[in-house]
This record gives sequence, C-alpha cells and structure tokens, in this order.
Amino acid sequence: MRPIPLLLCFALAVLVNGQNAESPYLDSLWKVYRAAAHNDPDRLLTLHAIVNETQYDDPDSAHVLADELMRQASAQQDTIAMALAHRDYGTIANTRRDNHAAIEHYRRAIALYATSSDTVAMRGMAATMHNMGVIHMHLGEMDTALSLYRRSMALDERIRNNDGLMYCFGSLGRVHEIQGSNDSAIYYYAKSGGIAEQLGEKRMVAASLGNRANVYERMGQIGPAIDFAYKCLEIMERLNNERGIAVSLTTVASLKDQLGETEASLALLRRSHALYTKVGYRRGMMTSGRSIGGALLRLDQPDSAIAWLERSAELEREFEAKDILAPTLNSLARAYRETGRPEEAEKILQEALSIGRELKDAPTEAATLAILGRVALDSRKAQEAITHCTNGLRVATDAAALTERGDNCQCLYLAHKAIGDGMTAVRYLEEYQVVQDSLENEKNARELTARDLLYTFGKEQLADSLRYAGERLQLESERTIESMRADQNRNRALATGGGALLLLAGAAAWFISDRRRRQERHEKEAATLETQALRSQMNPHFIFNALNSINAFVQRNDQDSASSYLGKFARVMRSVLENSRHAEVSLSEDLEALRGYMDLERMRMDKKFDFTVEVDPALDPEEVMVPPLVVQPFVENAIWHGMAGKEGQGHIRLKVEAREKQLLWIIEDDGAGRHAKKTPLPEGTPTTAVKKTSLGTTITRARLDLVQKQHGGKAGFKYVDLPQGTRVEVDMPLMYMN
Repeated sequence: MRPIPLLLCFALAVLVNGQNAESPYLDSLWKVYRAAAHNDPDRLLTLHAIVNETQYDDPDSAHVLADELMRQASAQQDTIAMALAHRDYGTIANTRRDNHAAIEHYRRAIALYATSSDTVAMRGMAATMHNMGVIHMHLGEMDTALSLYRRSMALDERIRNNDGLMYCFGSLGRVHEIQGSNDSAIYYYAKSGGIAEQLGEKRMVAASLGNRANVYERMGQIGPAIDFAYKCLEIMERLNNERGIAVSLTTVASLKDQLGETEASLALLRRSHALYTKVGYRRGMMTSGRSIGGALLRLDQPDSAIAWLERSAELEREFEAKDILAPTLNSLARAYRETGRPEEAEKILQEALSIGRELKDAPTEAATLAILGRVALDSRKAQEAITHCTNGLRVATDAAALTERGDNCQCLYLAHKAIGDGMTAVRYLEEYQVVQDSLENEKNARELTARDLLYTFGKEQLADSLRYAGERLQLESERTIESMRADQNRNRALATGGGALLLLAGAAAWFISDRRRRQERHEKEAATLETQALRSQMNPHFIFNALNSINAFVQRNDQDSASSYLGKFARVMRSVLENSRHAEVSLSEDLEALRGYMDLERMRMDKKFDFTVEVDPALDPEEVMVPPLVVQPFVENAIWHGMAGKEGQGHIRLKVEAREKQLLWIIEDDGAGRHAKKTPLPEGTPTTAVKKTSLGTTITRARLDLVQKQHGGKAGFKYVDLPQGTRVEVDMPLMYMN
C-alpha cells in the first residue's frame, strides 16, 4: 500500500486525539478505509464519508482529507469520486461561509456527474443541487434556492432516494420559515423528520424537532415549542453531539427569554456560544452572539449589547449570511437608539429593511418598520413615524405576526397622540391592548419552569439508576473473581461463572424495567403539567367573554339587567374558580357551572334561546369525574354562532351519556349551522370575544389529548351538521371518583 501523505497523517492524528475520537461510527469508517485495497472504489467512498463526518467539528482536517480524496480519485481517473471531492470542498467552504468558493466547487461536481447517467451519478447530482440551494438561501436568493431544491427532489423521487428527500424537505421548511409561512414550514420540517425516523437518522430527527420548536416559538405557541425543544436536546445529548446540543440550548434559551427569564436565558446562551466556538460552527456563533446581545439589551446593558451585536453583524456580513443579518441589525438599531445614536440606527435599519424585503421575510420587515417609526418619533417626525408604522402594521397583519403588529400599533398610538389626533390614537391603543392580551404568556412561563425541573429530575434519576446498576455489577464481578481464586475446582468455577452471568442478566433486566417505569412516570407528570397550564389558559378565556357580556348591558345603559347579571356572574365565577383548582371535578359540579353560564348568555341575548340539560340515568353525577369546563367552548360556539344567526326562538340541548367505558357529551343547537352565511352580531357583542372562541376549542383539543395520555381510552370531538343546526360530540374516558 502506498505511504499515506504527511498532511493526511497529521489530519488523522488530530481526529484521533480530538473530539471525533469519541465517535464509534468514525472509528468504524477508519477501520474500513485502512482494510480496503488501494484500488477498491469503496475505499474512496469511505474517505468521503470520513470527510463528511468531520467537516463541521474540524474543517481544516476535513480539507486535508478532501485533498487526499481528490489525489486518489484523479490517479484512478474515477469521475464520481472526483465529483465527491468537489462536493466535500464545497461543503467545507460553506462551513467557513465562503459562499462563492462553495458554489464554484458544486458547479464542478455537477459537471462531472453529468458525464454519467447511472443512479450513483443522479444521486450525487441531486445532493449537489441541494447543497447549492442552501448556499443561495443563505445569500437571500430564495427563488434560486427553491428552484434547486425542486430539481434535486425530482431526481431523488426518480431514483427513490429517501435520504435526499429528507434533506430537501428540511431545507424547504427553512425557506418557508424565513418567509414567515409558518404552517408550511412546520409541514416540511415534519416531513423531513418522518423520513429521518424511517431511516434511523437520529441527528436529522433531532434537527426536525428543533426546527419545529423554533417555528412554534415564532408563532407564540409556547407549549409545542417547549416539547419539541426538549426532545431535540435529549436526542443530541444521547448522541453526544456538541453542535446539536448548542443549537438546542439556543432554542431553549430563546423560549426562556421570551417568557421573561432573561438571566437564565443569558447563561444558556453563553454556554451554547462556547460550544459553537469549540466546534468552530460560525453560523451558531453568529446567532448565539446576536441572542446574547439582545438579552443584554433587555437587561439594560446597551453598551455590552452593542459590542456583541456589532461583532455578530460583522461576521454575518463577512460570510454573507443575509438570512440572519436583518434581525441582528434590528437589535443593534434598538441598542443605538437607547444610547442616543439615531443616525446610526436609521442607517442600519434601512439595510435591514432592504434585506427583509429581498428575502420576503414579512415579520422582520414589520419589526424594522416599527423601529424606524420609533426612531422618527425620537426626532419629532410624527408623520414619518405614521408612514413607517402604517406600512408595518399592514405587513404584520397580513403575516399574522402578533408581536410586530403590537409594536406598530404602539408606535401609531404615540404618533397620533403627538399630533393631537386623540380618537385615532385611542383606536390604535385599543388594538395594541388586544394584541398584548393575545400574547399573554405568564402561565406558560410556569409550565416552562416546571418542565425544566422535570427534565433535570429525570436525568438525575436515570443517572442514579445507571450508577446503582453499575455498582451491583462491579460488586458481583469482584465476588466472582474471589470465588474463582479460592476454589480451583473446574466445576465450581463454571458454576460461579454461570451465576455471574445470571446476576448480570438480572441486573440488566432490573435496570431496563426501572428505566421504563421512570420514563412512564415522567411522561404522566409532563402531561399533568401541561393540563395545569391549559386549565390556567381556559379560565381567562371564560372570564373574558363573561365580562364582555356585562359590558354589553352597560353599553345599552340597562342598569337593572347589569346588576342582576353581575349577581349571577359572581355565583358562576365562584363555581368556575373553585373547580379550576382541580384536574377533575364531579359531573354535577361541572354541569352547575355550565347551567349558570348558559343562563347568563340567555339573559344577555334577551332570552332568544332556551336550553335543556339531560344526564343518562345510568350515571351518578356525584361519582363521575370530568375535566372542568371542557365542553364550555362548544356551548359558547352554539350560542355565539348558532343562536346569533338564527331568526326566532332557538334551543340548545346539552346531553351526557355513558357508552361502555366512555363518556359522551352532546351539544346540539337548532341554529344557523356552520356553513350558513354570517349575519351581523347582536348589538353590543364585541368581535374580539367571538375571535376568542377559536382559542377555546384549540385549548380543548389539547386538553382532551392530555386526558387520553393520562387515563387511556379515547378523547376527542367531532362536528355533525344537522338539517337545522349543529351537533358536537365530545368523547372522553369515563372516570369515577377514587
């Protein structure tokens, strides 16, 4: 075998003594490489796999290995292997954010693949096109990126290459995430994760989870974001993937910061930045640096924030990372504004605005316009602020970007107030307050803290199990050795060895059983925590709508009705608040609260409808337990949508019956139906209250999912369209008082 070049020996030494020596997969690749014959094509493929495995953690050594791959491929005139080497050069250049060098190498690889029409060449061409698409995405050239992804997917589908499709779906998700198409982003990330599960690609499974956590966080859905972030972190820690751990920590830190735990967030960000620096992942260094700057800004340390943000912006410009540059510039502009540097703030905001529009990143564009408005206000340019924020509000509303919508509304309120337009100012203030209500997340903050403690507790218990099992095995091994030394009898030695094996098997079985038991308990505890958080969201929703009903009487100046209504409302609220302290309440208590609620709504609507409540005689309402107010949103829908659009007197029927081991709720109305043309709401009905009904059914769906996790059976609901009206059937496990 030809002697290995000196540089390759150096690269091998670095890998053996560095982090990657801990990777069994990398060790196995090196064994295959050394054992293969010099002219064996699989030897070159193995070297390519080694480069691919090391490029992120040690790009310098990976480049040396790619040189060796090119040298051997050229000597053997192996076109496919030469294309692989160019792909490796391109990926390493991408890691270093040398985008133009990466694109040039990818073009050379495609040209080499084009000389062949077999499956291997098509697979390689598809992968190279995907890699080029990633570069163009980083450069902000989204249309070019999408075109390359689609061409790559067409080739992968033609040759049934699921591995390539997995990466393409993930990249499509990223494009949609950048452009603010959150639902599409989640769809493609989930598709990528599903294929990764089938292929056993744990790292890509974790990436899919982490990406979905980011999107859900951006949408303000903190519960799913927490779940996905911790699942991602758990997988990355099992894989001992420091880069992946850093990415997961960054996501968790962002969630904590969003929920007001800025100090804890900053500590996690510093840890993730140190890991990114250790593995040389520059993109991670940029994003974590920007997040650290933002956290320092919120902690009233603008000078320190500026230092971090300027460093991150410099890196992002140097490596042409346009897809992450605009948010960094926005944060830096806020810091400049706080330190009295409006000219510098406006300059970089114009740059951010241009990037946001180029990338079609609507939330970032709306955020930039809101900051431009505040900078204009600081300079007493109210009309300029109104222009910026009117555009910003339009963009944010179209993109359903709540935070940015609120920022623009607040600026418009201040601007109209500054020019003396009080009525318009109040309108924007009211809209700002509605947005702030939607962004309320104090309850989710407690959920995150509890989940964090649960995660830590679970790890500690698992470590205890491992340590105890290890100590038992070590003790039994020592006893076995002493017995063998004390007694040289062959039969006794064999018996002792057999006993040791039995003990080992018993200890392993105990450990597996113990771990499974702890995991099941942790899952139930997690479901309980989520149930508590959802109940705490349900109560403000119920109170909000009830208070709006009182407000309707006040607006009509009906003092007697308002007074009577308040008295009934107080009794209902006492019942609701008492029930909300428990995960389950008796059916009789829940029905009492529902009757009170329907009576209040009937009174508000001038007795436009009647209602009946029926309970299956086979059920004892005092013994049957149900989640409190779980069907209230459906009763609310029947009133607000069914009765409001009906001509004449209406009727709502609430029925509860037992079906084997299930409890069935039926909410039936003879109203206008779900598909009827929408009619104007009764006078005094607040439109914001109607919008809240969708929130209630969303929370109910999540609550029923958790009931199913905790108690088994089936839990869910379905709509049935009737010739006149709508019926909702809510199914859940039949539970009894302990």
